[in-house]
Amino acid sequence: MTQREGMAMPNTAKTVPARPFDSHRRAASFAMKALVQEVLQQMDGYEEFHRTRERKRAFAAQATYEATVEAVVCDLIHRQLEVRGGQVHVSQSNQVLRKKSRYKGQALGKTLPNILRVMAAEEMSFLIVTPGQRTITTKDETLAFSVSGKQTVLAAGTKLLSRIDRFGITFADFGRSPDEEVIVLRAVKPNSVTPGKLVEYTDTDETTSLRQNMQAINAWLDGVEIDCPAPGVNLHDRRLRRIFNNADFGQGGRLYGGFWQGMKHAQRLELVLDDDSVVELDYGQMGLLLLYGIERATPPPGDLYDLSGFSIPVGCRPGIKKVIQAAINASKPLTRLPQGARKTIPTTISLKDVMAAIGKRHPHIAHRFGAGIGMAIMRQESDILVNVLLTLKGSSITALPVHDAVLVSAKHEAQAKDIMIRVFEGHVGLTPEVTAEHQ
Repeated sequence: MTQREGMAMPNTAKTVPARPFDSHRRAASFAMKALVQEVLQQMDGYEEFHRTRERKRAFAAQATYEATVEAVVCDLIHRQLEVRGGQVHVSQSNQVLRKKSRYKGQALGKTLPNILRVMAAEEMSFLIVTPGQRTITTKDETLAFSVSGKQTVLAAGTKLLSRIDRFGITFADFGRSPDEEVIVLRAVKPNSVTPGKLVEYTDTDETTSLRQNMQAINAWLDGVEIDCPAPGVNLHDRRLRRIFNNADFGQGGRLYGGFWQGMKHAQRLELVLDDDSVVELDYGQMGLLLLYGIERATPPPGDLYDLSGFSIPVGCRPGIKKVIQAAINASKPLTRLPQGARKTIPTTISLKDVMAAIGKRHPHIAHRFGAGIGMAIMRQESDILVNVLLTLKGSSITALPVHDAVLVSAKHEAQAKDIMIRVFEGHVGLTPEVTAEHQ
């Protein structure tokens, strides 16, 4: 059964914390649009009966009002489909709602508090409002807009709940706002777990091009056929965004979002694309190859993580891979082995031994380790992946990105692999190895 044919089974085993309000949720189907219109009509009746308005709203104000009601209705129902009794939290602070931001969208504006009051009125009962009484801090880097501080908690009221079954609403009935920002710029992270603050920026030819590419990819993914045997998966959560880091469009840029990126590896391999099983195609040793490309140097033959020629056993390979990745991302020389590396690197081999062997194996790029180049490498990696996706789209091959890998149908494995190799060669000037993993 697909998500269009049936409603997700909400989890009722335990209380789930409120998640941030998604101001970009919109109605995509006739049924959901009809539901929103019914709510708007009842709100119009409330305003007329209580004479809360002396004159009609201006055209722009009316459009904002309707978009805000639509976002609230859609996100509360969506949350109810995610988990029965689910809640969302949102700020009603003027400091937040009156501030202009490319990330907020229409629904997080100054009219929101009044709209919530009407929708929560006793004779309306479309939602339940719990005033903010505690500090909520959002740590999800993938969220396009989030705030900290006192948050109002919202839940679907009895009238809204009754309409879910009556209108037959499922995840397939929701879409996204066309003004949702898919090119996100964040400041430097204050610590290892909290994402950097959102940075406002002025559009350039580059950011416009980046956005157009992402919009094209998202429009394409909205229409492809995807199925999954796992229950409760929202197959219509497909919107991707690129997040750039350290207030610099030259750093980061990875693609976030899409239900498949949050799945476990084994679950992703159970997906069905275009009525066929999937294969995950992954660039091997990508970080090292990108460094060699920057230096315009030729990498040594064989496995680049193999240090057996320098007294490091082959069995240490998984740990060596972790060390190299950590060294690429570090802004100074490593002082200890990264977490998990000791599982395959015995205590008789020190970090100094490992780094010395890496330097001998890779003398042309050794000076790049601990030099803080990781985010610049990630920008090139993500550019390659976007180019791969657009090329696969042009070849009518459905593909779902997972950082430096893609999921494609098994019948397109050979063609997709060839495209990945050609795109990488065009960006880097080196031929990569692309590995395939099946279920």
